[in-house]
Amino acid sequence: METLQTTETLITTKTESCTSIDESEVLEQDLSCERPIDQSPWSLASFCQQSFEQALSNSLYGATISRPLALYIYDNANIKTELFNWTISKSEEMRACLMEQFGLWSWNLTEENYFELLSIIIEHVGEEVAAVIDSSPKEIYPLLICLIILRGEVKVDCVIHGDMSIDEMFVLLTQTSGVFCPRFGLPDTTGLPLTHISKENWSVPPSTLTEVLKESDEFQRVADDFDGGASSIVHVHRIDNIVWLIEYLNQKQLVDNRLGHDNTEKLLFHGCPYAAAEQILRHGFDHGRIGANGSSYGRGFYFSSSRSLSDQYALRNPLTNEKRILMCRVLTGQSCKGNWKESMCPPGYDSVAGRSNIHVVFSNRHILPEYLITYK
Repeated sequence: METLQTTETLITTKTESCTSIDESEVLEQDLSCERPIDQSPWSLASFCQQSFEQALSNSLYGATISRPLALYIYDNANIKTELFNWTISKSEEMRACLMEQFGLWSWNLTEENYFELLSIIIEHVGEEVAAVIDSSPKEIYPLLICLIILRGEVKVDCVIHGDMSIDEMFVLLTQTSGVFCPRFGLPDTTGLPLTHISKENWSVPPSTLTEVLKESDEFQRVADDFDGGASSIVHVHRIDNIVWLIEYLNQKQLVDNRLGHDNTEKLLFHGCPYAAAEQILRHGFDHGRIGANGSSYGRGFYFSSSRSLSDQYALRNPLTNEKRILMCRVLTGQSCKGNWKESMCPPGYDSVAGRSNIHVVFSNRHILPEYLITYK
């Protein structure tokens, strides 16, 4: 694989990536194919009408169902693309695997939009994936590049190209689908660490709330973590925010790399006034409110593994008598004992700790709310 330096380098090293191949050669190789001429061509690209960010959100970062993402890179003017689509259209198993077990995103590649494609890929999933595109010779297009998440990073699991047989394609797809581990399970405590703790009051776009059905396994998992499955829960809402998630995972990777392991994340509770939960989910945790409810172990954001302790800070809605607690993933990293003088972590640490399983972090980038729990 070529070393990827910049998007400019990539576009320079791949100036011929989108030129048409000799169509006569392809036709000569496929004379044995009895392709029905009178049928409308089936196109994989027609199932991929969404932005790359939407495709990531709906597949790799899907809150309800996480699954691999297949990037379909093709040249619509190349006859190999038509043959590739026709090959897939003949296999009901292949179509079902792609449609049901993968997220899909497509790009009709030309010389004019090649630089744009690399920029999109680098911005959202990094240079490693872009390098795979750059290092793939034009002769093997079209491509299906299958992406998974491994330890918080997007990785290429396999590359399927137009010269493969349907059996080879299907084996690779099923292997990718089989090894893919959904990123979101409860509790999922696969750590994170950091070299510099930002005091910037980072703000995020509003989160989306989806109510979790009481009959679901997901609801039961949250209830068990919250109060052992007691019946005090009125609602559980799953919290989705792709911008917040990506930033958190980026911070997690920094901490993981520094400490050399990934056991640096905890699933913790944050109790707050009823209306304050909405503000947090609309804008993020606000550095301006630090210290409003005390600062015994430092001027940061307070969490606890004890639901009963967090309950003391969850003020009721006077109209409904309900309370709210946020269940969050928190990057505690390397921790030490805190004190009231601290306004940031001591050098080499990522959080401080206190009594009753209290954990304090000093950056709102180290917090990822997963569930809003309403209870009485």
